[in-house]
Amino acid sequence: MNAVVANHIHSKHINSFQKLYFLLFLYHHPDMQGTSQEFAERSYFGNTGLIDQLMADLGQAGLVDQIQNTYQLHREPDLSSWLRDLDRTFQDPLARQELLTEVKLTARLYH
Repeated sequence: MNAVVANHIHSKHINSFQKLYFLLFLYHHPDMQGTSQEFAERSYFGNTGLIDQLMADLGQAGLVDQIQNTYQLHREPDLSSWLRDLDRTFQDPLARQELLTEVKLTARLYH
């Protein structure tokens, strides 16, 4: 796995599969802007409380912007590049296992 991807997993506190999956969902829908309810419905999480927590965590990490009641993926070239690498890593089954190991390690470090 790419060292930059692993470093960002740690520095951005991506410490759960739900957060990783939701971040990849946002990457695949970069222009989507909506409320927690809308994201819960579109992402199939179905749990607005979980989306609120994910958005708060991703916002603190500088990955999501909040505009009044709506959220949107933060736009920045470096972030886009990292998310592209993250997505490529996730698509490779062997690299995905390494990625999930990094997420678990991050969970242990920050909880």
